[in-house]
Amino acid sequence: MKLKVLSAVACLTFANLTLAADAPPADGWKNESQAGVVMTNGNSDTTTETVGEIASYQFGENVVKFTANYLYQKSMDVVSGKSWSLGLRYERILNDKFSVFVGESVEGNQFAGVNQRYNTDVGGKYSIVKDDTFTWFAEAGYRYTKENLILLSRHLHYARAYTEIEKKFSATVSMKYWLEYLPNLTISNDWQMNTELSLSAAISSVFAVKSAYNVKYDNQINGPGLVKTDKAFTTSLVAKF
Repeated sequence: MKLKVLSAVACLTFANLTLAADAPPADGWKNESQAGVVMTNGNSDTTTETVGEIASYQFGENVVKFTANYLYQKSMDVVSGKSWSLGLRYERILNDKFSVFVGESVEGNQFAGVNQRYNTDVGGKYSIVKDDTFTWFAEAGYRYTKENLILLSRHLHYARAYTEIEKKFSATVSMKYWLEYLPNLTISNDWQMNTELSLSAAISSVFAVKSAYNVKYDNQINGPGLVKTDKAFTTSLVAKF
C-alpha cells in the first residue's frame, strides 16, 4: 500500500514539474501538492501516510478550486486511522473585497463513525487584509449535510463561519492559521469546530517543508467508544507551482 501511494505521489509531482519546466501552465493555474510518510520498525511497527492536493484555476472573475486529502495509519499490521476528503468549489469575484461561492465536498472517517459525509456550501467571502506579507479573509454561509454514519443516516443544516490568516515572515518562512465554526440549525448541540495552525519553510523555489497541527471537534459523538476531539500533527513535503 505505501509503495503504491509513494509511487503515485512521485509520478504526479514529476509530471507536474515536467509540465512546468517544458511549457509553463496557462495563466490562472495554481497547484499545491503535499505528501508525508512516517515508518518505524523494530520494537514498534507503524506507518503513517498523508497526501494532499489543492488545485485552482482562475479565468476572469471566476475561480474553480479542487481539494483532496488522504490519511492512512497502521500499527503492528492493524489499521488505526483512515480518513479522506474531496472537494470542488466555484467562486465569483464581485470586487476587490467581496466574492460569492458554491461548493460540494465529500469526506469519510470510519474511525470517527462517518462512512460518508456530503456537504453543499453557499456563502460569501470578504477580504479583510491583503498585501505581500499578510492576508486575512473571512467567509460566512450555509451548509447542507447528508451523513451516512455507521449507525444511521441523517440530513442536517448548518450555518458556517470561517476565517484564515497567512503571514510571511521572510521569503522562505510563512505561517497559516484557519478556524471553522459550524453551528447546527437542526440539532443545536451537534455543532462542530475545526482549526489548523501550520508553519512552512521553503527549501527551493518549488519545494517546502510544512508542519501542521489540526484539531477537529464534534460536540455530539457518532458512536459508542468515540471521543469528541480528533488531533493530528503532520510534517510533509510540499510542491507549489
